[in-house]
Amino acid sequence: MYIRLSREDGENGESESISNQRNILQRYIKDNNLIAIKEYVDDGVSGTTFDRPAFNELLQDIENKNINMVLTKDLSRLGRDYIKTGHYIENYFPQNNIRYVAITDGIDTYIDSTNNDITPFKAIMNDMYAKDISKKIRSVLKEKQRQGEYMCSIPAYGYKRHPSIKNKLVIDNNVSDIVKKIFDMYANGHGSSEIVNYLNTNRYLSPTGYRKNQIIQDENKTNYDWNEVTLCNMLKNEVYIGNTVQNKKTVVSYKVHKIRTVGKENQIRVNNTHKPIIDMDIFNKVQCIIEKRGTNTVLKYDYLLRGLLYCYHCKRKLQIVLKKNSKRKSESHPYIVCSEYKSRNCYPQNINYNKFEKHIIYIIKKICRIYANKEIFYSVYEKYQNKTLDIRAGYKNKTSQLDKAIFNINNNLDKMYMDKLQGIILEEDYIRVSRKICI
Repeated sequence: MYIRLSREDGENGESESISNQRNILQRYIKDNNLIAIKEYVDDGVSGTTFDRPAFNELLQDIENKNINMVLTKDLSRLGRDYIKTGHYIENYFPQNNIRYVAITDGIDTYIDSTNNDITPFKAIMNDMYAKDISKKIRSVLKEKQRQGEYMCSIPAYGYKRHPSIKNKLVIDNNVSDIVKKIFDMYANGHGSSEIVNYLNTNRYLSPTGYRKNQIIQDENKTNYDWNEVTLCNMLKNEVYIGNTVQNKKTVVSYKVHKIRTVGKENQIRVNNTHKPIIDMDIFNKVQCIIEKRGTNTVLKYDYLLRGLLYCYHCKRKLQIVLKKNSKRKSESHPYIVCSEYKSRNCYPQNINYNKFEKHIIYIIKKICRIYANKEIFYSVYEKYQNKTLDIRAGYKNKTSQLDKAIFNINNNLDKMYMDKLQGIILEEDYIRVSRKICI
């Protein structure tokens, strides 16, 4: 006896329940004087997949010649993927001398029946039912996401589920200070590896460890260490500023459960769905630092101009790399380079970063000293203030001319429309002239 129940089937009530299926199968066995060798039950498993624990056990017993007949309530209990369902009924079961019976569908591969002939069509209908259910579930899920409901199975670290409002987050005060500490450290120049080392040194459990053990620190912990991937994902997560961003990943289809990433333009973002932990200014500062550092999660050297230098030729970002001194091989110095300059036909860059940074700072200070002089500052201000007034006056005159032109066009159109109503001009003449005026 093979019994299967998915979550979607459970919504249909007692008719698809495990107990109901078992009663139908046992009654059939008794009425037909059969011997039940074993019962296989997959509870809460979709029929679109055949990778099920009990079904795999069933196949193993078939291979071991322990059974010679498989009994299900109906064809959909065997599966809802019409291709794989057809494979088992048409190929696998006959090759292994297995009699298959789907009671309520009247399918019995042991006898010659018209019900067996329409089995492929029933399999297709079961497949279409699964597809329709999948669409409905996805539609409901996305609608809830658009309403700002938090539909993820696990709350983000620093939050917990609201005790009374479904699909809403509230701040977890036990660990919210750790989240603030992480953002503050990163915003103040500490690298991700340094922050991870701080968390692990102080025996703070990772989000997974905290969720499973419900303790913040563990002096004897051997697992649940923090890592840079977890940390960087937290630093980019808008949930900490009160926003809910969902639909980041999706499955290919209701049959193919391979996960793929959804583009940002198709993600569902709802602002101000819950109370934030992190201030917006700190969050924006962290995002700027992340963009500046690029994909380098392990920060050994942080340079003032990192992410701000671009190649004059290919317009791409320049890299800052460490190179050993040709004379003193033990010492390394940072240099500005254009990676793959050969393939991009760029002029090879090899600039000493430290000297370049000092020169840039010197130029900036020189400019600041100029504008710090009140006389120079006010002279520049007055110079550009007069130009700004002239520009504004010009735009004001131009706007007045355009308003006057629009008034004249509308006035002419009104007069022509009255002439058309009084029959002075024909309608086609009105349309022709009005188009000409509007152009």
